[in-house]
Amino acid sequence: MLTNNLLSSQPFFPEDSLQTILREIEDTLRGGMLTGGPHLAKFEQDFAEYNKIKYAVGVNSGTASLEIALRHFDIKDKEVIVPTNTFISTPNAVIFAGGKPVLADIQEDTLCINIEDVKRKLTSKTAGIIIVHVAGLICPQINELKQFCNENNLFLLEDASHAHGAMIDGKMAGTLGDVGCFSLYPTKVITSCEGGMIISNDTELTEDARCMRNCGQTTQKKVVMLGHNWRLSEIAAIVGKNQLPHLERFIAQRNKIATYYNNTLSKINGVTLFRVPPNIRHSYYKYPIKLANEINRDTLALKMKEKGIETGSVYSPPCHLQPYYLKNYPQTDKLSIAETTLQKVLCLPMHVNLTQENLQYITDTFTSSLNEL
Repeated sequence: MLTNNLLSSQPFFPEDSLQTILREIEDTLRGGMLTGGPHLAKFEQDFAEYNKIKYAVGVNSGTASLEIALRHFDIKDKEVIVPTNTFISTPNAVIFAGGKPVLADIQEDTLCINIEDVKRKLTSKTAGIIIVHVAGLICPQINELKQFCNENNLFLLEDASHAHGAMIDGKMAGTLGDVGCFSLYPTKVITSCEGGMIISNDTELTEDARCMRNCGQTTQKKVVMLGHNWRLSEIAAIVGKNQLPHLERFIAQRNKIATYYNNTLSKINGVTLFRVPPNIRHSYYKYPIKLANEINRDTLALKMKEKGIETGSVYSPPCHLQPYYLKNYPQTDKLSIAETTLQKVLCLPMHVNLTQENLQYITDTFTSSLNEL
């Protein structure tokens, strides 16, 4: 059935899963253990097993996952290279952890970090690099970047907030660097309503993360470091735990939607599709396309919105052009690829709720709106 309000992203809860969630929430509310209980432990265990990694630590947001990991690496008064094409939480986490974000340009064909610009930004103060798997595409050059980090004694943090279940050469997103950080926000591939997850094979990092999320307290209630209340509640863990078993199905459906978009849009003049290398499984958190220079993206998006279709971007304007960063972290060089490319990127609706009829309406409306410009 068509709707006059097709959202760009939307969580999906299969009916049997929804009933389990409601039952477990009711049991938890009656039982009274609302934090630090068995549902969180189970969610962490399942998340680690799914990603074929030793440890997973649940926290209350993707932003918290980033800051906790960065605090472990002790970046105070050091620099961390971050792609300018990311949600503002990524560079903000560097600042909150005591470091300085150094924003790097992107690759036009992937929207991920530009490794040549990373190399130019390396200084004696550089402590590490954050890589963001934009829209669910694992950065195709991650192995080269990992080698660069090893050669220069830098940590590599994966911001995998878009990339639940994505793979490269059979390896899971979040397991390719020193630590992987995930968001479980409502728009993500899976959600816990609000939440985040940290995954790693590093025992010390994991112990630090569990301590920091609990106000710096050990399991013996001794305060050994500064921390915050970054705990993931049992209610949120119940939601996340019951989303995880459906992740493979969600990814398959998102890829099916992407295939429909690819086949339908590939012959339209003025539209460039982002191709996926054969060794990568895309999670399709978003479906971005690039418009020709003569097409005004914002006008096109407005026309589609008037016809009931919400679109999006990743991310425009980029971080270095946000007012706070222009004032406090001004760039000494132009990040020209990001500045010219991201304003031409439009994201079509991408979520499991979309029907075949919805998809046909979206692509027909996109084509007619394009012709109206």
